[in-house]
Amino acid sequence: MTVAGPSYAIAFFIMITGTFLLASVFLKQDINAILSESSPTLRSPTSVATAMFFAFSLVGLFISDAPIRSISVWFRTILYIAVAVLIWGYFSSRKFELQLAFYFLLLMSLFAGTVALISLYAWPGLIGFLTLQGFDIPLTTARLALKSHCVVMSCLVPIVCWLAWIRGGIWRAFSIAYPAFVYIIGVGANKQAASITLFCGLAGMLFAVLLRKLSGKSAMLVLLSCGFLAVALVSFVFLKLPNVPQDLYANFYFPKSAIDYHRQVIWAFTLNNIIENLWFGIGLNTSNFLPHADVIIPQFNQEYIPSHPHNFLLEIWLESGIFALIAVLAGIGTMLWSIYQRLRADTPGSVALTGYFAAFWSANMYNFSFWSSWWLILFTVCMAMLFATKQNT
Repeated sequence: MTVAGPSYAIAFFIMITGTFLLASVFLKQDINAILSESSPTLRSPTSVATAMFFAFSLVGLFISDAPIRSISVWFRTILYIAVAVLIWGYFSSRKFELQLAFYFLLLMSLFAGTVALISLYAWPGLIGFLTLQGFDIPLTTARLALKSHCVVMSCLVPIVCWLAWIRGGIWRAFSIAYPAFVYIIGVGANKQAASITLFCGLAGMLFAVLLRKLSGKSAMLVLLSCGFLAVALVSFVFLKLPNVPQDLYANFYFPKSAIDYHRQVIWAFTLNNIIENLWFGIGLNTSNFLPHADVIIPQFNQEYIPSHPHNFLLEIWLESGIFALIAVLAGIGTMLWSIYQRLRADTPGSVALTGYFAAFWSANMYNFSFWSSWWLILFTVCMAMLFATKQNT
């Protein structure tokens, strides 16, 4: 079980909500004011798209093979988004508290990276102790514990680099060196996905800088071109997946160095089942309950769907249907448009926001289940904080 990444995300969530949002309640600040400050987000295009997703995914709850599991995911995801909206409303009018929260994030990232580096290259027992597995664990166990942790760190690189850079002085040297620091950790954990996520985050930051320099029409042309290219690339990958089932999988179109062979089979199996459940899906968080999903593939000694499809597009499409998938894509598009507007306005942190956005959604293409609580918590809280940043922050 990979525990370090989820622990990292959940600890950050508890720190932010406990230190700031809940402190307001206990200190009897004006809760109505916080709610009022948060309410404008409910009228945004992203909120409309999000509401449409939850409405369409309701249908799948009634046909799910595990209705309690699906309903719990449906409600808890709404809860995470609602708390993130409150966090945005709270921080958007409280400059000092937002700066302090960002500073905590910077220090936590430094601490977490140091723990990972020591555990992978010097003393595996450190992560064993922190994850209650004991001091005497082998390097392979340490790597397993840090797999998700490395991807989380890679996702946060754009934010950490920005936070370190704006502090000036020696922090700027740290900002420049931090991506290499995270890359070394990813290599030590033998996690290729961490390197890909890191690259996508840095590419997103460079892309943001480019958009800032272009005129409005040129920037829109580049955005539309990138959107069409992304759709074409994803479609091409899905069309070139192997046929399933087979006694022995061979002649893969994509080399293992590009897309793991087992992952290609997982995606192909998921696509086959999507065709049979195209409109409303099979129920949230139930991909691994499909018939034959738990069948072991002798060639890989793994199941057809080990826990989840390892691709958020396929996962959402399979579990909630085509209409819900379109709503999610619309939500991503509206968020991207909001980020673009912040870039054009030269809002502080907008380049980091673009990089983080790129890193998170790229990681969703080949990694965790989209419904993992810790993964959604990390995304919603970080997005709330970044969107709360204003010109004078």
